[in-house]
Amino acid sequence: MAFGAVLLWAEEATWPVVVFGVLAGLLLLALAWRAAHVPKVLVVGGDEAHLRELEDALEGVGYEVCTCAGPANRPCPVFQGRDCPLGERPVAALIYRPAGAAGRYAPCGRALRVPSVIVEEHLDAEPAVAGRVARVGLDRGPDRVVRTMEDLLAG
Repeated sequence: MAFGAVLLWAEEATWPVVVFGVLAGLLLLALAWRAAHVPKVLVVGGDEAHLRELEDALEGVGYEVCTCAGPANRPCPVFQGRDCPLGERPVAALIYRPAGAAGRYAPCGRALRVPSVIVEEHLDAEPAVAGRVARVGLDRGPDRVVRTMEDLLAG
């Protein structure tokens, strides 16, 4: 960027052109930095239409979403004592639990050392928080799930 400004100056470009070139370069650097530092959220669960709404809500407020089908769809490496291959440093894990599901919750938050939100398909109660884990019903809408996650991140 500085090299480009020197070239413009050496070519006797007018100051407005040099200033515009420098500002354009700074804008490109800012956009590149922003793209490299977008916080990621891991969404774990089946390929449900309402999970796409949740992913859209996350992206709408500035998160990048990475997804995992979850242990119900394939063996979970964490349950087998191995590292999660999706450990791309997410800031939180949202773990979808469909109605009638049995067994343990996916241990993504604990394994990746990030807060986790258990997203129950049908849960009428207010979101419940215990330490770095929260439970919230998807019936309350994707925005409520995102707000619960952000409350965990802030706390």
